[in-house]
Amino acid sequence: MWMSMTGFGRGDHHGGDVSVVAEIRSVNHRFLDIHVRCPAKFLSWEMRVRSMVRQVLKRGKVDVFLNIREWGKAGTAVRVNHGLLSSFLAEANRVREEYALSMDLSFRDLLGIPDVFVFAPEGNDPVEELWAIGEGAVRDALSMLVGSRREEGERLRDGMERAVGKLSALAEEISVLAEGNKELARARFRERIEALSGEAGIDPARVQQEAAFLIDRLDISEECDRLRSHLSGMLGLMAGGDEAVGKRFDFLVQEAFRELNTTSSKAAHAGISERVVVAKTELEKIREQIQNVE
Repeated sequence: MWMSMTGFGRGDHHGGDVSVVAEIRSVNHRFLDIHVRCPAKFLSWEMRVRSMVRQVLKRGKVDVFLNIREWGKAGTAVRVNHGLLSSFLAEANRVREEYALSMDLSFRDLLGIPDVFVFAPEGNDPVEELWAIGEGAVRDALSMLVGSRREEGERLRDGMERAVGKLSALAEEISVLAEGNKELARARFRERIEALSGEAGIDPARVQQEAAFLIDRLDISEECDRLRSHLSGMLGLMAGGDEAVGKRFDFLVQEAFRELNTTSSKAAHAGISERVVVAKTELEKIREQIQNVE
């Protein structure tokens, strides 16, 4: 099954007085770009979450949001940073004596000093104890995300399969008109040769030789064969079981564009030019859609 790079997943796990909510969003990206956002005290989870994402996704910009709720009930104590407090008081006394200031410090003043009073968990490290809950929430969110990406990927695959079918039909029509393209070019060159043959100083044999060379260069049979080959490769990728096909499919799209451009530059037949325009329009739709496939 194909996977889109756009999706959303949510997981919610509870344990005792604590719940962990994980939300994961992903959009298209050339590579796998993971961003994890969680409370500062749970930063040690980041590498584990990244590893879990890498196990199931190959491409996309992935944002993981972790929300830990009701953490206060797990046992938190207020600690005094005695080192910082002692340093602050000593410096305050020095300033007061050096500049002859009258300065009375109250407890309210001390509460306004950053990091003098800190909150710390009691007992064992809660980050490690709660990882099982966080892991479950992330796993559920990833499962939902993968499901949504696969659903979108299948819709994209079905749409592109129809577009490739239209391209294959157009490629066959262009191939049928290819012989007529050479005949039309030959007729045009014959008219020009006849118009020039009466002019002095022109070697008719030389003109015929150059005309034959130019007509041969207008042959688009090889371009038609390569175009059919690229379209066959696209159908093979859509029929295969590999999920990560985006980059290979995009390469085939670029090559198909190359063959259509060459065919257009050689076309002397109006029917071929018309079909090339239609084919390039369909191919452009595919190129836009494939950018969102993993």
